[in-house]
Amino acid sequence: MEDSKSGMSWIGVLFVILVIWAILGGGFGNGFGWGSRGGCVPEGGCNRVSNCEVEKREIIDSARTQYLTEQQGETTRLAIRDSRDAVMGQASRIYEAQQSEKIFDLKMENMSLKNNFYTKELVGGLSQQLSDCCCAFNRRLDAIECDMLKRPQLSGVAATCNGQLVPALFRNDCGNCGNNRSI
Repeated sequence: MEDSKSGMSWIGVLFVILVIWAILGGGFGNGFGWGSRGGCVPEGGCNRVSNCEVEKREIIDSARTQYLTEQQGETTRLAIRDSRDAVMGQASRIYEAQQSEKIFDLKMENMSLKNNFYTKELVGGLSQQLSDCCCAFNRRLDAIECDMLKRPQLSGVAATCNGQLVPALFRNDCGNCGNNRSI
């Protein structure tokens, strides 16, 4: 009872050994061991294969498997490289588009600043010309005012019979021509 609980019994082990021996040892009744067939010569029947043929087939199969593994590895490396190149190309195009956009924005800002500078220069020049023109105009007006006939200084109504105006007794000159005021 204890042997069956602990796993495989000795009968199971013996059965596995017999199966392995039957597969690798050449079967029952044809001798015992590995070399019972006499080397690479197949014996008995058309369907029998020699150990040499099995070894050749194993070598061919392992070489084919190795070739297919290397070929699949190369295909995988090429696919990874192509995928990486595609991703890098896309990233490069995105970066170039961003840089082109920045360059366009900087060109527009530069053009705007140039236009503002030109406008300020133009308006500044016009402003200076207008200021000079106004100053010259003011000087001419002052000259015209100085050359105009002066109004007599009158100081109000005196106690005369008909309400006649009496000339001012005091003259108040403020320094500008024609800017005399009545007291």
